[in-house]
Amino acid sequence: MRVITSVLAGLMLTAAVPATSAFAAEEAVGLVVGVRGEVDLPARAIETGTLPGALTVDVPRSRVAAVADELRADPAVAYVEPDHIAHAAAVVTPNDPYYAQQWGIAKTRVNTAWTASRGSAAITVAVVDTGVKRQPDLAANLLPGYDFVNSDTDPADDDGHGTMTAQVIAATPNNGAGVAGICWTCKILPVKVLGAGGSGSYSNIAAGIRYAADHGADIINLSLGGSSDSQVLRSAVAYAVSKNALVIAAAGNEGSAALHYPAAMPSVLAVGASTPGDARYPWSNYGASWADLAAPGCNPVLNTAGVLTNFCGTSSATPFASGVAALLVAAKPAATPATVRLALEKTAVKLAGNWLAAGSGRIDAAAALSTVRGQAIDVTGPAVTITRGAASGARVASTTPYGVRATDPSGVTRLELYVNGKVYQRVAGAAYTFAVPAWKFGKVVRVQAKAYDRLGNARFTPTRTWYR
Repeated sequence: MRVITSVLAGLMLTAAVPATSAFAAEEAVGLVVGVRGEVDLPARAIETGTLPGALTVDVPRSRVAAVADELRADPAVAYVEPDHIAHAAAVVTPNDPYYAQQWGIAKTRVNTAWTASRGSAAITVAVVDTGVKRQPDLAANLLPGYDFVNSDTDPADDDGHGTMTAQVIAATPNNGAGVAGICWTCKILPVKVLGAGGSGSYSNIAAGIRYAADHGADIINLSLGGSSDSQVLRSAVAYAVSKNALVIAAAGNEGSAALHYPAAMPSVLAVGASTPGDARYPWSNYGASWADLAAPGCNPVLNTAGVLTNFCGTSSATPFASGVAALLVAAKPAATPATVRLALEKTAVKLAGNWLAAGSGRIDAAAALSTVRGQAIDVTGPAVTITRGAASGARVASTTPYGVRATDPSGVTRLELYVNGKVYQRVAGAAYTFAVPAWKFGKVVRVQAKAYDRLGNARFTPTRTWYR
């Protein structure tokens, strides 16, 4: 997702022209000039591109104000403004006060996935749990639900488990409060099937799964389970799958390979818990025959009293996976649950220990999202090289030409040459030859080139060092 910093974000320079001697030792600044007709450019301005109703020019930094005033005095000029630069953030960093403690976000590249998808209000994640409290950080994303424990329409949380689960999925990010949920605008459907002690009957859980499926849940989060298989649960899960819901369940916290239900059902995505070091938490259940995916098993949340708590367990890993799945569905609503599940499993980072299904691993949100979209998230700068110029260690006494060339799948917009750590010259385009007058710098001269692509990603060449 592009972060737009000006109305000119979509305007790209279209051509590069050789710099005159006026630019030989001074950084160029780009201006956009709105035109009503033919414009006579001031002597110190070099046209670099044309746009509908405008043109772009480069001007020496010391002459920007004077050239702008001269252009504005021309009746054929409608406006003059800087050619601002828009950047696509390689990662997104919300301002929530406890975001820095959410290690799982960066570990799984959720913050990279956010550059392409932050969710959608059209996506519903059902939290089939102890209910959900209407906290400030959740209120905007909370739908009406149902309480199967007390048989009423008030799925309030008298335990806290469901509220913490919902926060991992969809606590409102970037609001200066609490934590950042993974799916920024996804809706939470609260379905209470567990009581104040965190336990409940299989029949209530089955009823809750069916209710979620009937009320449009795209994803059904089950941070619960038991040691016994059950036909009533299997029937409910099959019903949800028939309604195109992806059912995701906790593998359990006994530190055992014993099957845990409903997670162990083949049609359910079973989630184990991984550490910051990509190991299995010792309390997480495991099993190459049935544990499908790992996700961060400890996530900071606010409890029902509003106090920061470290929410740990496969109950915490499961909503992490559900939040990422919701990002995928939001990015491509036509993606089927099977497609989303396959993307999560096949792009996961492989882990040691053989505790997960073969071919799976720890969730990688950015890779899974790229797979579902069929388009990679570009956070890589152009391939840029210096094609000619003095080699490192050379002695140079005169002006030295430096050829620079860059390539990038999304297109190269700008090249910069740095001399001794400062921008020496900036030009539009993907190839240029810069002239560096050795006599203008010290006895040690360090030269480095930098290229930008259309998404704002950038990359430097290695530094070349030469001497006078």
